[in-house]
Amino acid sequence: MELKNKKVVITGASKGIGLEVVNQLLDEGAFVYAISRQMTRLDFSHERLIKQDADLSKENERADVFNHALKTLGSIDLFISNAGFAYYERLSSYEESHVNAIYDLNVKQTIDFAVKMKELHQDKPFTFVSTISATAFVSLPGYALYSSTKAALRAFMDGYRFEMNKDQHLISLYPVATHTAFFERAKQTHKPWPVQKSSLVAKVLIKGIKKNKKNIHPSKIFKYGYLLTPWFFKLYNLREKKIFDQLVKKNNQ
Repeated sequence: MELKNKKVVITGASKGIGLEVVNQLLDEGAFVYAISRQMTRLDFSHERLIKQDADLSKENERADVFNHALKTLGSIDLFISNAGFAYYERLSSYEESHVNAIYDLNVKQTIDFAVKMKELHQDKPFTFVSTISATAFVSLPGYALYSSTKAALRAFMDGYRFEMNKDQHLISLYPVATHTAFFERAKQTHKPWPVQKSSLVAKVLIKGIKKNKKNIHPSKIFKYGYLLTPWFFKLYNLREKKIFDQLVKKNNQ
């Protein structure tokens, strides 16, 4: 897909990977409708950028912003579902609202918008991207709920891709840890390894969209390490569990 003059909607666009993708889309000549909870507070403007605030964990707001984006842009060639968050926690009890919060944004948002794009275009071409995570393959200590949402997205994208017609592209992005505010929001004091710059992830994504790739792995270390040395990640998780247990113990003192 060539991006010049394409109409693009992206969620989770005010920071991190999302903001980097917005900048690179604008550099490519695309028209961008950018959504996040606090998008309009961002001190950044461009003649081909439209900013929209929305809580995408709510079904009615998802419907409103999709319809408004379609009316404003006239069409939607590419939709990038990037919004999401994580908990870093020990699950000691089940709270419905706690679980719903992360599934409503991380999972339901993506499914809702993917289906909306299919309904909108029917048999005509379009591209849909979901920012998933390497944790869809390797769950991490402290990230049980987050990892489960990403595993669900991986399965959804793989399955829904079979329902697409020719020139309808579903692209799954699997970043590793990035230098963003993600971990601060999750309240994790250390970053997993490896860590990449969000600008690199965005660059690899743009390149993958142009080539209509099904799966994009910005980290070659993870991609080939997971395939060739799966035992390494078992050892790595033992290290992460030790750190996690120490943090939980410290916080409970």
